[in-house]
Amino acid sequence: MTPSSQIPKTLILGILVCAAASCSTSRSTPDDNDSTLWRLDRLDRAGSVPARAEGNPTLVDTVHGPAIHFDGDEDRLLVEHNPLAEQNQFTIEVWFNPADVWPANWEPRFFHIESLDNPDRRITVELRLNDQQQWYLDGFLKSERDALTLIDETLVHPVNQWHHAALTFDGTTMRTYVNGALELEGTVDFEPIGTLARTSIGARLNRVHWFNGLMLAVRMTPRALEPEAFLDWEKLPD
Repeated sequence: MTPSSQIPKTLILGILVCAAASCSTSRSTPDDNDSTLWRLDRLDRAGSVPARAEGNPTLVDTVHGPAIHFDGDEDRLLVEHNPLAEQNQFTIEVWFNPADVWPANWEPRFFHIESLDNPDRRITVELRLNDQQQWYLDGFLKSERDALTLIDETLVHPVNQWHHAALTFDGTTMRTYVNGALELEGTVDFEPIGTLARTSIGARLNRVHWFNGLMLAVRMTPRALEPEAFLDWEKLPD
């Protein structure tokens, strides 16, 4: 141990200031206790929440554990619940593997939360497919005050592979990410969705734009996370 007489006074002062401010030299890790993880390994539940399977989705084994296969023909999981109720900041993460089904099912709204008493308030995470065995992300926020779509057909990714997509909103700015990389961002005046809302997985709530492929999990957090705080694949429960 270095004697205190040999420690530079500037370092001692810095330590005292840091202690008084309760600071740290390392970046703090966000608390995940407020996140809701829906592991899609059953057809009657999304995580711990009751759900109703419509159409004929099936459970399949994958390299990442059980997942739900949606065939793009009226398959979906309907959840009478909104984990992001009254939240004006949030992150939605989705783990999925889209099939090569262009031009059929080429614009699936594969995750959709919407208010029942105010359908102008909704969140969707969507995909678009092209004829090159590729897909690109579409993030959408809407309330009666404003709406924003984040989409760019040049930001493409291969189908028939596993991917992670995220949509974040910090109260002012919406951002979209694919596999941890920022793709698009824009500002929107968004009003929170209330508790009286439903969530559709695999299609839009009004039963259009069906998803064809595999969905493994969805995680929702009432904060806008930075990419380093996204949940790693290996931390998903089997």
